[in-house]
Amino acid sequence: MTSPRPTVLITGATGVIGSALLPALAARYQVTALVHRSRPPGAPTCVQADLTAEGLGLDTRRRRDLAARTDVIVHCGALTAFAPPDLTAFDDVNADGTRRILRLAAEAQAPVVLLSSAAAAFEVTGDDLTARSMRAYSSSKRRAEEWAAHSEQPVAIVRPALLFASRSASTPPRHQFPHVLYDVLLRGRAGGVPVNPDHWCDILPMELLVDYIIALTEALLAGDPTVGGVHWATAGPARLTAADIEEACLDWLEEAGRPARGPLLAEPATAHSRTHGMARLAQLGFQPPTQSALPCDLPRLLPRQLTRAEAMKALAHDVRRCAPWAI
Repeated sequence: MTSPRPTVLITGATGVIGSALLPALAARYQVTALVHRSRPPGAPTCVQADLTAEGLGLDTRRRRDLAARTDVIVHCGALTAFAPPDLTAFDDVNADGTRRILRLAAEAQAPVVLLSSAAAAFEVTGDDLTARSMRAYSSSKRRAEEWAAHSEQPVAIVRPALLFASRSASTPPRHQFPHVLYDVLLRGRAGGVPVNPDHWCDILPMELLVDYIIALTEALLAGDPTVGGVHWATAGPARLTAADIEEACLDWLEEAGRPARGPLLAEPATAHSRTHGMARLAQLGFQPPTQSALPCDLPRLLPRQLTRAEAMKALAHDVRRCAPWAI
């Protein structure tokens, strides 16, 4: 008789990362999804809970039952919305929600994969709404990591960069930064985004992130003592410049019979002064060429890291899916 498969408890299974990760986990393990409102497709077992409530909103019996059948937790649940009405909501969900998940992990004596963000390593300056929102988000992710550092159970903290949409997703996540940026550029308004062409951002294919999380989950279940701590899931040296993204959008506009009237990027010094919206978000989201590439830990558990050629191919595919008009 074969032994039962380990049970993975996943949070945030309806989110951008969680929805891509769920099928890969379900192919290997028993999966229980901790859900707030929506039941994710493909999750045979769901438990309704609330990251913002003490005890996750579960009574003692249900909480003990959940802990007893959990072998590892993959915590993807987070608030990523841009500029929510109350910026303290980032702490309520991302920091305090993680603290509550770690308490459940202690009861279950289960290791945790914590999805953090590369933003946790940076401090955003400025007093406009965009900067304050990004600062509140990154601060909440740092607080979550601080809770994880004091956990009784092993925790692998994953800091993903920006992400290309999963190729299996029915629609791209239009509220995520790269896809909002494509939307603006593909509308073909010359000089629509005030960013220097040589500034860069780090975008990783979702499939590579999923593969890395699966590898981390397997290592934690095997009791590997080396996988605790911070893991950077990034493109690393395969980072893309604003000029790369502009070129991909220009190529697609030309192919679709909607050629742009001029460059899609503008010199920040000559652009109209704007302190909110996509223009400001793009200014904060790109890094100058003097800034070193983000660390990349993918080769720790995967055979290789992303190449620039693969990143450019993923970019072209992503741009095609994000056209804000029907062809």
